[in-house]
Amino acid sequence: MKKKLAIVIPAYKADYLSATLESIASQSVADFCVYIGDDASPYELEAIVNAFSERIPIVYQRFSDNFGGKDLVAQWERCIGMVQNEDWIWLFSDDDIMPEDAVARFYQSCEQYPDNEFFRFPLCRIDGDGKIEYQCKPLPEGVSSAETLLTDYLAGKRPSAACEYIFSKNIFEHRRMVHFPLAWCSDTATWYDYAQAGKGVVNLAGKAVGWRNVAGSNISNTSGLQAQKMEALIGFVKWLQVHYAGKKNRKFSKALRCFIKTNLTISFEGIYEAKALRELCQAYAYFGYFSAWTLYRKYCKKI
Repeated sequence: MKKKLAIVIPAYKADYLSATLESIASQSVADFCVYIGDDASPYELEAIVNAFSERIPIVYQRFSDNFGGKDLVAQWERCIGMVQNEDWIWLFSDDDIMPEDAVARFYQSCEQYPDNEFFRFPLCRIDGDGKIEYQCKPLPEGVSSAETLLTDYLAGKRPSAACEYIFSKNIFEHRRMVHFPLAWCSDTATWYDYAQAGKGVVNLAGKAVGWRNVAGSNISNTSGLQAQKMEALIGFVKWLQVHYAGKKNRKFSKALRCFIKTNLTISFEGIYEAKALRELCQAYAYFGYFSAWTLYRKYCKKI
């Protein structure tokens, strides 16, 4: 018996939800169910969802309390909890776009890799009009290790977004998602953990999933959240101390330093407190390639 796919959308924004659902309704293979968890949105999401109810199977639920503003990962988990009899979970977004053959390619890969439980689509960044702004380089063929998945992302070789991954319900039930403020770094930690559990990540060749990164509508492009982002970044580095197996690994340490540097200079726009920066540097120094002082000296002048 073929295992079924659940497409799970934690929904809050209304601007692009119709475009997202249109991309799902246009799939060449319609063997799936869509679960939409309305995070107490102030917008009329149900009307948008109802417009697609005759084209695709949809389970819609409006929650009375907002989780995303306090713990976004808890909202992800709450929405995944809506899933009924499906075996696979695609945690999608309320503003991203999937290519029309995405579901078909996933099922084909399931047959090719029956023992794997974690899959990844190529990714591209799209603008508010759905036009491609940046096309990520093609995924390698076959299966990538959890180590490669993590270090490539940290080193800036390959961006990552939640919408490009499909994982088994079995992994979700046995490996808790990682919670950080704003879900900043939560997906990175979770996907690394899932790749370890799922025998690596199966790379799905072909058209890319469109990740919409519009200023003001995405945490990555929202200013004024530096303190929470720093708390999450420190938590992520400390999480790696416990869960990353390659302690004092030169390649990993350099990749992690690149990741921290990118965050401090771009995501944080040079705005952070000295105390938080010292804590971050001390956490990084655990991996033994650069000292806390080396990293702190480089960035303390920006305070």
